Amino acid sequence: MRTTLRCLPLFLTLPLAAQWDFRMELPRPSGQNLPSTLLSGSSSLVQGDFDTGKGYIATVSKRLFSFGPIARLEWNVEYSRFATEGVLVQTDSSNVQTTSTTRLTQQGIGLGLNLQLWIPFTGLGGEIGVVERLQHYKSTGPGVEKTSNLARPWLRVGTRWRLPIPVIHPYLAASYQQPITQDRPVKLSSANDLQAYYNAQGNGQEFERLWTFGVGVTF
Repeated sequence: MRTTLRCLPLFLTLPLAAQWDFRMELPRPSGQNLPSTLLSGSSSLVQGDFDTGKGYIATVSKRLFSFGPIARLEWNVEYSRFATEGVLVQTDSSNVQTTSTTRLTQQGIGLGLNLQLWIPFTGLGGEIGVVERLQHYKSTGPGVEKTSNLARPWLRVGTRWRLPIPVIHPYLAASYQQPITQDRPVKLSSANDLQAYYNAQGNGQEFERLWTFGVGVTF
């Protein structure tokens, strides 16, 4: 009983001694565009366009280990949402184009590990990590909707600059991220008509890479 009482203050102070990190990032996700495809049984061409989108990534991290002032290993959990709008263009035999608005979103949670490597006395650090993102995929257009669930590991390579403010340690962060695997929710086989082609829009239309810029705070 006495041993338990002696250890109680230590357990109570552990959460206060832990290193926590809260970060909010604004991503610039990019998806692949669909090339022009000739519809079977017609002379019409169809192409899809999803360029750069928007969204946010909110991350909470906790330090696992520190290797002196140079390296830190942490785990993190995040909630992210990527969205973009594009167009679906159909060109008929008379070279008349019909344009429809399309939209693509992916949102969900992520779990990851991150290693920080710091340059002493500069406030500059680099990061490399892996995030397993579990996201809901949704592609919509004129009268068509395609949904699926994606589970994909992403590689994250970033840098951060810690501002010279004591106690809370705010910082600026930037990163480049891309999926390690190419799990596609839909595969394009043939396009007998526009509806069939649009149903297959998920092929290559997931976000393939993204840049992020954000702010964070550690304490």
